[in-house]
Amino acid sequence: MASVTATNSDSEEEIQLHHDIHTTESQRLVEEVQAHARKPGCRKLFCKGVILSVAGVLFILMMVQLWSDYGEFITTQAFPPKMISMASYCKSNFTTEAASYNPMSCERDSNDDLVCQTEKPEKAFVDACPHSTIKWIENTLVVKPYEDRGCIDLVVWSI
Repeated sequence: MASVTATNSDSEEEIQLHHDIHTTESQRLVEEVQAHARKPGCRKLFCKGVILSVAGVLFILMMVQLWSDYGEFITTQAFPPKMISMASYCKSNFTTEAASYNPMSCERDSNDDLVCQTEKPEKAFVDACPHSTIKWIENTLVVKPYEDRGCIDLVVWSI
């Protein structure tokens, strides 16, 4: 029996020794992982920064390319034309108050043409009734009607 007890104590010592080695090795590994997790390398941070910068630049370039391809389409389809001015200009009382929006300062010249002073909008479109010849000279709009009526209705759009 004594040999069994000695074997048991030897095996307990071996088990304890094995357990101590295993515990110290696992503790050392945990400490290494914690030390490594606490201190990310400069190279790793630099690579992350470079990758994020490249991704940001590619995103911006992609948006610029999309706008250059589809910008005109988006502008014309998404944004409606803007009305700049709308008014009726008659010979008698010159500007009627009934249907006017931001009326231009206009006067009749010697040829009975309507001459209006206003800033020319970008991509201007002028709708005149009765049908007229419309001409822009810098910031002056000249309207020459085909037929003589009492009033000229003008609508100026920026499209």
